[in-house]
Amino acid sequence: MTPFYSTLHMLGFTSRGVSTRIAIVCALLLSLTLIPNISAQKFKVLAVRGNVTNGSSKLSVGSKLNTNDKITVGKGAYVSMAHINGRTVELKKDGTFKISDLDKAASKKSGSVSGKFASYVYNELTEVKEPIAFSDTRKANMRTTGSVERAAGNEVNIWDSIAAHVGGPGEMQALAFISNEFVASGEQFVVIMPRSTRLLSDTVVFVWHRSPKVNKYRVVITDREEKVVFNKETSDTMMIVNLKEAGVADGQLHYWHAEDAANASYASEAFGLFRLTGQERASAESMIREVKSDFDEEDGAISHLVLASVYEDQGLVYDAYGCYTKAVDAAPGIQNYKRLYAEFLRRQSMNMEAYAAYNK
Repeated sequence: MTPFYSTLHMLGFTSRGVSTRIAIVCALLLSLTLIPNISAQKFKVLAVRGNVTNGSSKLSVGSKLNTNDKITVGKGAYVSMAHINGRTVELKKDGTFKISDLDKAASKKSGSVSGKFASYVYNELTEVKEPIAFSDTRKANMRTTGSVERAAGNEVNIWDSIAAHVGGPGEMQALAFISNEFVASGEQFVVIMPRSTRLLSDTVVFVWHRSPKVNKYRVVITDREEKVVFNKETSDTMMIVNLKEAGVADGQLHYWHAEDAANASYASEAFGLFRLTGQERASAESMIREVKSDFDEEDGAISHLVLASVYEDQGLVYDAYGCYTKAVDAAPGIQNYKRLYAEFLRRQSMNMEAYAAYNK
């Protein structure tokens, strides 16, 4: 008996057992040679619009790309991909791209903080299908509430918020329709954004839906003892306020609402404002800097989505809102990006805006 087999016998293996185990090992080694090289997989597709192909195959969300692949982006098309190290690549120009070249460009390792939030966003984009809440039994039509356009200076008119409802509604369409009816009739006075939020910035844009009952509006900010620290009137449906100049102290809870300047009892709900200070501010700003530094394209849709997740996690709802709007503007027509934005709005109890954003 050879020393090798003698040793195996000492360990309790019989000759038959040894032969069986050797056969199993050989079979496993053979099977491994037949499995594609998983390490060659470099990217996973997060979102795609238009004609984007890998050879003769059209890319879809979740598609995986290997080192030897080449992708072709058609005119007007778009694709975003997550690298195995957590980095992202967005292609907006038409042309053919080698995955090996994109792999080299995405060689920088993501930071632990960025990776945590990036993984969440990537999983949401590639693994979550359209929620039933956003589905309609038949095609439905809704125009945007105008919240995004208003920030750029255009008019918000609630009568234009929802053009028509066609077909049987899903949950979100039904909730949006109810909200619209209340707002359009003047039964409710509803703000658009921001709602209760922690803040890093000094300046806030307050926005609300136009009410048929109001000619002039007033924005009111109070401290926690309900003492008014700021009030100002406007005939518009928005107001830009510098909180420091308005007397809103850092590190203290304040409340804001919009009301009818001629009838203070007709008002929106009151929402909280809290400007971060001290260590909380320093910690939040440090995290945001770290995440931003991990993206080559700061204005890319994915970077905005990841930042939105970071802001929302820290209660910075106002900043998260801004990031979500930038994300959908950076890559128009990507339904999955709009879904993440709409789900954020739902979490803020903004059902009408959520449905409009998803179907814009």
